[in-house]
Amino acid sequence: MSPTASPPRFYFDYVDPGSFLIERHLTALDDEVPVGVDRVPFELCPPPKDLIDPATAPWRSRWQQAGTEVESAGISLAMPRFVPWTRKAHEFALLAREQQRFDSVHRALFEAFHLEGRDLGRVDVLLQIAVHHGMDLTRTKVVLDADRFAHAVEQTRAEAERLGIPGVPALLAGHRWLVGLQDSDTLLAFLRDQTQG
Repeated sequence: MSPTASPPRFYFDYVDPGSFLIERHLTALDDEVPVGVDRVPFELCPPPKDLIDPATAPWRSRWQQAGTEVESAGISLAMPRFVPWTRKAHEFALLAREQQRFDSVHRALFEAFHLEGRDLGRVDVLLQIAVHHGMDLTRTKVVLDADRFAHAVEQTRAEAERLGIPGVPALLAGHRWLVGLQDSDTLLAFLRDQTQG
């Protein structure tokens, strides 16, 4: 990859099972690809839109496909009773990034929803994760209550829409998109192409 080229970007939402699986693959591939991948939030359902109904056929299909993929790793997804807005979870992750705790908090948010069935729309749940990862409870609550990162979350979605992102999970490398659930080999080939371009 040329020194001036932008690193690949991974657009995700914490409630999307495909994003959860791509994140697991990317983490496993960290040592094999000599280029960092930027994690970029993309709200599937920004407020005040109606919440996603997990009983709909498209959403059930997402979960079934993801569930099949993780079974081989001995993982069971916690099928949600409802899918919360993720604005606050993304705001929290941006605060964690500012405090050099993004990687662990980012993984914890995915696992909290997909493996534990926790409601990422609840600030008290986010505060529990913050404390567990060494972040200050009071400061985190103040930042979330003040919506300090709300505009940044809105901006990243707007930018993605301008770029023509078709949905999440999606990776953007140069001018090429890789969209949807992918296996490790496909991701590795895509990222290596980026580093050699």
